[in-house]
Amino acid sequence: MHTQREKTGRLRSAAGIVLLAFASLFFSPQAVECFYKQEGTPGVKDSRPQDEKNREYFTDRKVVAHDGKEKRFYTDILKDRVVLIGFFYTNCPTAEPDTAKLMEIRGMLDGDVGNKILFVSVSADPERDTMDAVKEYVKRHDPGKGWLLLTGEKANIQAINLKLGNKSPDPESHIRVYLLGNLRTGRWIRMNQYAPSQSVAEGLRLLAQE
Repeated sequence: MHTQREKTGRLRSAAGIVLLAFASLFFSPQAVECFYKQEGTPGVKDSRPQDEKNREYFTDRKVVAHDGKEKRFYTDILKDRVVLIGFFYTNCPTAEPDTAKLMEIRGMLDGDVGNKILFVSVSADPERDTMDAVKEYVKRHDPGKGWLLLTGEKANIQAINLKLGNKSPDPESHIRVYLLGNLRTGRWIRMNQYAPSQSVAEGLRLLAQE
C-alpha cells in the first residue's frame, strides 16, 4: 500500500504538470494567432491592403462610445491601432473584478494606454445597455484614459459581436477572452480572460513594437 506521503507527492506532481500545460497556452509561439478568418475562398492569397481587408471583416458599423459620441467601429476606433478588445454588459455581476483586472493590465503598460494602445469593451447586451445604462456603469467602474465602452443599435452591436467571435445570444455566456491586435500588421493574439495580467500586458507590448 502507498503511504500518505507518496500519495501527496503524486498529487503535487500532477498539479505541477497541469500548471505547466496551462502556462504553455500563453507563452508558446502557438499562442500568437489570428482569431478570425478573412472572408473569401480558403487557400486563395488575398493581396489587398491590410486596411481594406480589416474594414471589410470588422465592418464599419456605427457604435456609440460611453462619452455619448457616435463612431464608426473600424475607421474611428480600430484603424491603425494596437487594441485590447473584450466584452461587457451593464448588469454583469463580476464587473468590479473584471474592471480591476483591466486596470491592473493598464498599469503595467507604462502610460502607453491611450497613446499606443486602446482598450475597447463591446456590449454583449445592446438591448439593455442603453446610453443611460452605460453612463451609470461608467460612474461605478471608471474606465479612465484610453478605454472605450461601446454600445449602439442592436443590429450593429450584434453584428460586431459575431465578427469578434461572441456568438452567444445570452450576455452571461459571452466569451471570456481578450482579443489583442495590431491593426496595421494584422497580427492578433487571443488570450483567456483569466490569463495572468502580466502575460496580457506583455502580449500588448509585443504587438506595439511591431
